[in-house]
Amino acid sequence: MRRNRINSLPDEILYQILSFLTPKEAAATSILSKRWIGLWISVHFTNIRIDSIKSNYRFNQSVHSVLSSHGNIDSFHLQIQYGTPHLAYKRSFPHLVKWINTVVRSDLKHLHIDHEIDEQDTYDVEQEAYIPQLPRSILTCRTLVSLNLRRFSVEGYFVSDIEFGFPLLKTLYFDDIYFGNGRDFVLLLSGCPILEDLQLVNSCGGISFRVDPESIQMFQNISLPKLTRADIRESYWSHFPLKALSTAKSLCLDTLKFYWEDRVNVEDHEVKRVYFDIPIFHNLTHLKLHNSWGLVIQMLYHCPKLQSLKLSKSGWQAREDIQEILVEEQELVPQCLSSCLRTCTIRNMGGLQSDFMLATFILKNAGILQTMKIWSEWSKEKTELEGKLSPCPKASATCQLFVY
Repeated sequence: MRRNRINSLPDEILYQILSFLTPKEAAATSILSKRWIGLWISVHFTNIRIDSIKSNYRFNQSVHSVLSSHGNIDSFHLQIQYGTPHLAYKRSFPHLVKWINTVVRSDLKHLHIDHEIDEQDTYDVEQEAYIPQLPRSILTCRTLVSLNLRRFSVEGYFVSDIEFGFPLLKTLYFDDIYFGNGRDFVLLLSGCPILEDLQLVNSCGGISFRVDPESIQMFQNISLPKLTRADIRESYWSHFPLKALSTAKSLCLDTLKFYWEDRVNVEDHEVKRVYFDIPIFHNLTHLKLHNSWGLVIQMLYHCPKLQSLKLSKSGWQAREDIQEILVEEQELVPQCLSSCLRTCTIRNMGGLQSDFMLATFILKNAGILQTMKIWSEWSKEKTELEGKLSPCPKASATCQLFVY
């Protein structure tokens, strides 16, 4: 008997094969063997394009057929691009909510929902600002291992009023997620005791959120003991507890959003201290910081095992002068610089004295630095930067400097 080579492939490869099929075609593969029955229900419905009422109807019917044919679904992934707002708001989102409510009733482990609407289309301002409400059923799905959501709002209800919890969740990715109440996000994090990977992109949580004493205590006590990776960019969190990230090995922060105290609607000094106290990152080896270069030096003192440092800043960012910080700390070299840091990358470096001082501070104190790569903000500044930095004393005899 000839061996069935396809069935001998690992599940990961079979998932990839099925991802190129339509839901109907994927479902048909279940006749190949019993093993395929469990595979096709985990197909990722990706790169779906909805341009007409007809295509929307067909897709809705196809997904409905898949969900109604099987009880338990292990993984549910939808990636949809809508051609018009009308197709999204009036004809698709109600179905999307029903699908989510259906799959979370099973022992769902992986949920990934990504929906977009063509920006070039014109429509009412009210529609443009509309973001669908996150179904409450997601918050009660206790079997989730990974949750990846894009473009939802958590408002109209309070997380504290729901019996929520993610005891098995290890991966949490939020992109363009809005929390109407900042406390709800902290509560959500508190319900993820074994979270390992956290990513927040273009999300925000109650910029005008006012803090009470009970919330202060909650922020101080939040803990993510299993966290190894955190990536927080283009997100405004006026109350984000940095302490919760202290176990991470890899960290990416858009620090401008954390450091601007004038964006925080808090008057109490003790509350500000909770927000902006920097914890010791005992496990951190890889750090990316965007903006707020004045915070860079402070972070270095709190990352004793740091091996890789990547810095960048926006061209529109208000230039903060770190000269005073560097002068004050010249005699106190961060532990990571003297014994751990191996690579350093700086992007959008300008011609300001503070920019030059930051680069030279690292070069003069990084004892085992192997490479420093610098991208100048303007091409005309490249030659000037090379001329200033090349003769700069280096603590590491093997350090290679590259200026682009």
